[in-house]
Amino acid sequence: MEQKSVGRGFLILSIAGIAGKLLSALYVPLLTYVLGDIGYGIYVAGYDIFVFLIAVTSLGAQPAVTKVVTELRAIGHHKDALRAMKLSRRYLGIISFIVAAIFMALAFPITTLINRERSVYTFLFLGPAIFFAAILAAYRGYMQAIEDMESLAISQILEQFINVILSLVFAVLLLSATGSLEWGSAGGTVGTFLGAIVALIYIIHIFNKKSYYEEAEKLNVEGKRKVSDRRIVKKLLMYAIPITLVAAVQNFAGVIDSITLANSLSSAGFDGDNVDRLTAVLSYYKTLIYVPLAIVTALGTSIFPKIIQAFVQKNRKELKIQTSYSFRMMYIIVMPATFGLAILSKEIYHFLFNKIGNEYVLLMYGSALLIFMSITTIQNVILQGINKLYLIIVSASLGLVAKIILNIFLVSMPKINISGAVIGTFVSFIIPTVINHKKITQFFKVKIPVVKQALIPTICSILMSILIVVVKYPVVKIVEFLGGGRIMIGVATLVLIAVGGVVYLYTMIYFGGIRRKDLDLISPKLFKYLPRRLRKQLI
Repeated sequence: MEQKSVGRGFLILSIAGIAGKLLSALYVPLLTYVLGDIGYGIYVAGYDIFVFLIAVTSLGAQPAVTKVVTELRAIGHHKDALRAMKLSRRYLGIISFIVAAIFMALAFPITTLINRERSVYTFLFLGPAIFFAAILAAYRGYMQAIEDMESLAISQILEQFINVILSLVFAVLLLSATGSLEWGSAGGTVGTFLGAIVALIYIIHIFNKKSYYEEAEKLNVEGKRKVSDRRIVKKLLMYAIPITLVAAVQNFAGVIDSITLANSLSSAGFDGDNVDRLTAVLSYYKTLIYVPLAIVTALGTSIFPKIIQAFVQKNRKELKIQTSYSFRMMYIIVMPATFGLAILSKEIYHFLFNKIGNEYVLLMYGSALLIFMSITTIQNVILQGINKLYLIIVSASLGLVAKIILNIFLVSMPKINISGAVIGTFVSFIIPTVINHKKITQFFKVKIPVVKQALIPTICSILMSILIVVVKYPVVKIVEFLGGGRIMIGVATLVLIAVGGVVYLYTMIYFGGIRRKDLDLISPKLFKYLPRRLRKQLI
């Protein structure tokens, strides 16, 4: 029953994650159409700093709230768990307000210091979003802990939808009114905080509608001594500080890219427009990588409460089951995505960004980064769940130091430039992947078959890739004969993705990579929709 809820939660959050990232993937070419590569580069430079501050104030806070709430509920303290959310909401509001105020007040000197003066208005417009995102983190941490994944997912989709629509509207309005790329780029951030406000209103509505307060009163185990506010805050800080440090270290990579690209490329003779253009090109690559990673993140989010519960209840067997399940599902998702992005990189770039140069090469070779990013994502969920937080900080910090060194040396080389940032990111994820794997193996006192679990998905992905390559040539030739164009390329790409998806599903079932219980964990109805031949193959 527990795993079934995990599977359903994973499905819901996966749909939300995919929807959000697809909206983002469509938003980027539309915003680029409005602002151009240079204007979008100005936008990205400011947004990378903002993401780091969101990590410090929100991304680290949400798992901390989830941990404290889950632990308190696991021992019957449901009213104290709700109070933990309220306390986190209060203190996150205070901290994020101060951070947002400082960020906006120092916008001009910060942008001058990092050679990104054209992004100053982007900084100013993004400031308010820091506050609202932090308040959202408190509510979402509670929802994740009580496993209300449906409301959590709807809030995420709603936030992203409002963000995309209003950001495009304000980008057009401010660019038209001022004729300035700097103001247009700032307009492209307006939807960020407006989306957060709408999502917050929705979540508050859900809290009242679903009577979470009454539910906590009803489920609370009588006779339990009330946990003091001081103890709850202490526990929140105990988790929040290391988790926030982890989030800060992991998201500082974007800041490093923004700073090193500006400084190294300028010293190599690139002017401001070229620096912003290359910043945009690197961002296109990141946007595409993060689409399938959203599914892995959803997997981690759904599995996180189960890891915490098993750890609190000292259920070592359940810990191993959940760990094995999460890694196996991760490979099923990641391997075909990695191969697919590499093979169809040229067509994807042509369709989304109207790029017919060699920018797609970044994705063709860099798609393999998705594997290491996904492994570390699941590793971090497991390590956070079992309170090995400082191990994550150490391993991620070592990777970050390596990235800084590689960025400084490689980005300044004219023939390498932004490819150096991708290489640096590769190394920054490989290092923690190796360290974390050794430590998780030691903790569970059992060999985790990382390579073995990846074997069947990899074989099936290779078979999928072979067929896509075979089908791709005649399809592309037909498109060229019909006149080509972005729309035709887009249709052809979707056809190739569909063909690849069918082949992958068939081969995975045939080789036993997907089992019937995997489908039942998500929804037993999925089995009924499969062709009869596939149903016979399922074990």
